[in-house]
Amino acid sequence: MISEAEIRRVAAQKEVDPMIIDLDYSLGWLLLGLTNTSKWSQSCVFKGGTCLRKCYFPDYRFSEDLDFTMIYFVTPDDLGEWITQSAEWVADQQGPNFLSQPNRLEIVNDDYGNETYQARVYFRGSLRWGGPPRAIKLDVTRAEIVTLPAVEKPIIHPYSDGNLFEGNHISCYSLEEIVAEKMRAIAGQRRFAVSRDIYDIYQILTLGVDMDRVYEVLPQKFIAKELDSRQFDVRLLEKRRKEYERDWNNRLNYLIIQNKVDFEEAWQLILNLFKQLS
Repeated sequence: MISEAEIRRVAAQKEVDPMIIDLDYSLGWLLLGLTNTSKWSQSCVFKGGTCLRKCYFPDYRFSEDLDFTMIYFVTPDDLGEWITQSAEWVADQQGPNFLSQPNRLEIVNDDYGNETYQARVYFRGSLRWGGPPRAIKLDVTRAEIVTLPAVEKPIIHPYSDGNLFEGNHISCYSLEEIVAEKMRAIAGQRRFAVSRDIYDIYQILTLGVDMDRVYEVLPQKFIAKELDSRQFDVRLLEKRRKEYERDWNNRLNYLIIQNKVDFEEAWQLILNLFKQLS
C-alpha cells in the first residue's frame, strides 16, 4: 500500500480532498482483487462512471462506487464469498484493508423495481482516519442485457504501486453500451436527477463514439426495463432542468479534476440527442 504522504501529494496536485484520492486508490485495488480471485470477470461486466475512469480515460472525473451487470446467474452467497476472497487476496498483497469490518450484502430493488445485489465493502486505505471504516458501494444488476460485445481493458492505476496492476484486465462495457444505458437512465424519469449521466454522455461524445450503434441498441436497453423508447417525451426531461443543474453543482463538480464542462452546453447536447430519438 502506498504511503499517506503520496495520497496527500496527489490530492494537492489534483486539488481535491485527500479522501477522494484514498477512495480512488482503494477502488483500484478492489477491482484488482475481484479479477484475481474468482470468476467475477466471467460472470459480471464492469460499467458506469468508475469504469470510464479506471479502464478508459486516466484523467476522467472521480467516482465513488463500482457498477456491474451480471451476465451469468450468480447467487448472493457466491458474490459474498468472492468479495471476501478478494479482500483476503488484497491483504496478502499488502493493499488496502478490506477486512476491517464484515461486508454487507443485500438484495434491493432498482429504480425500475428489479432486483439488484448491493454490497457495502468496508475499507481502511492509506489515509489515517479515526472514524469507522469507509465503504465502497458495489452494485450488481441482474435485470439487464448487454447488447454489444464486452471489451477487455487493463485497470488504470496511476499510483506508485501501479506495476502490480500490469497484465490484469477486466471485462467492460463498450463506450456505446455505456452511453445507451445512461441515455435510458435519463429518459426513464427516475426519482432523482443524476447529473453524472449528463456529464458522462457529453464527455464520451466529445472524445468520440459511434452514435449510430447507440441508437441501434437503445430500444433493447429500454425493453430490458419494460420501457418504450417511442413513448419518450423530451418535454418531460426539459421540465427537470433545475433538478439536474442543482445536482451538477452539489454532487458532481467536486469530482471533476480537469475538463470542466459548462452545464448549459452539456444540457443542450443531451436535449438534442433525445430530440433525434423522438
